[in-house]
Amino acid sequence: MPRLDTMIEMGAQAICDPLQPLDNLPQRLAAHWPDAPALELVVALASAADGVQSMFGEGCDSGQRAARVWRQAAMVGADLHYLALSASPATTAADLLQHWENEMPRMGAA
Repeated sequence: MPRLDTMIEMGAQAICDPLQPLDNLPQRLAAHWPDAPALELVVALASAADGVQSMFGEGCDSGQRAARVWRQAAMVGADLHYLALSASPATTAADLLQHWENEMPRMGAA
């Protein structure tokens, strides 16, 4: 199975399993596929969320969890835009992981 399909499947499984945390889903995908193009994470998250909402609707638990993943896809896209404008653009998932590791301590300090 192609990498993107596997990423989407992993995202959809996380969305549909209420025992799986969603807060670190982008990081888990990036850690699992560090060589993937960074933008592929956005596509995988959005596709997983769209697929779940298309199948189950927006009102059920999985649909609400999918909405959270839609927001994550948007935030990953925003991070990529920010990095594209900076001196260190992210081209791979590993680059995003590094950015998130550098930013998380500052985010927690607020």
